[in-house]
Amino acid sequence: MKSHITVQDLNVSYGQHRALKNVSVEMPEKQITAIIGPSGCGKTTFLKCLNRLIDLTEGATATGKIMVDGIDILDSAVDVIDVRRKMGLLAQKPIPLPLSIYDNVAYGPRIHGVRDRKKLDQIVERQLTVAGLWDEVKGRLKSPAARLSLGQQQRLCLARGLAVDPEIILCDEPTSSLDPLSSQHIEEQLIKLKNDYTIVIVTHNIHQAMRLADYVLHFYLGELVEHGPASEVFQNPREARTRAYINGTPMPAFAVDLAVDLKGNLCPYNFILAKQELAKLDEGQVLVITVDDPVAVEQVPRGMEADGHRVLEVKQIAEREWQVAIQKQVSKARSPASASDYNI
Repeated sequence: MKSHITVQDLNVSYGQHRALKNVSVEMPEKQITAIIGPSGCGKTTFLKCLNRLIDLTEGATATGKIMVDGIDILDSAVDVIDVRRKMGLLAQKPIPLPLSIYDNVAYGPRIHGVRDRKKLDQIVERQLTVAGLWDEVKGRLKSPAARLSLGQQQRLCLARGLAVDPEIILCDEPTSSLDPLSSQHIEEQLIKLKNDYTIVIVTHNIHQAMRLADYVLHFYLGELVEHGPASEVFQNPREARTRAYINGTPMPAFAVDLAVDLKGNLCPYNFILAKQELAKLDEGQVLVITVDDPVAVEQVPRGMEADGHRVLEVKQIAEREWQVAIQKQVSKARSPASASDYNI
């Protein structure tokens, strides 16, 4: 296996919360690497490190090395624009520019100095063809991109990213907002593109990972718990946590001392309420909260760890419901808090 991206001892923190912990891995060239794991485990944070978008996240710090073509892209001396030019990004939801279909694809090349109309025409046609969209739009290239369907917009964004000749394509749940047919179109294009590009995809859809992946990374609570060729990871996972995630079975790793339904509360109130409930428990006991606020999936674990507690698990149990398991830890330097300390 020839590696294209080598990650060495990568750590990422948001303030006091460690989102990624000592991640080291090599990702193969011109293959599809799928990143899997439950919500809040660090998948998107890892992806943001690869194109240095983590730099734009307030309070985030990243240490370690990410080697691409022999260059550490986390080095402060590296040209960030050049890094991002190498890394095409396909986000969860398509975000076409408020321009025509043609100008969306031509935007990147123009930014990088291409002015010749004939060359731009060739780039637009080639990349729309590669993205599987040319035949559908060739007669209306001057139409606003916003008039395309959601699936077509996502393929347009893929063409726009390819137009600047990246080496690597990063995909952050690229089909999560698409219908099954549009999702199939994107998957088909990614399979074709791996002949020329290294592809890294974050997905919550385990079946999609099985369909696409040549190599798999499984994250859990900020740790890379297992990685390897897709056939090995999916058919014979070494780690119990990986096996449980693939099979959709719960991890019997802890006993629950108190379970509380906090659905209907937004941050920061669900965090404050969770602290009130945690204050009722003894040191080492486990609280499980259920929330329906997507912000809480990230913010509650971050706040609890900042307070010295241990987040055991974050898992999605329904389309808009998550459970967070927290083990109480009491600082030896201070007496245990009481519930009244956390009044709203």
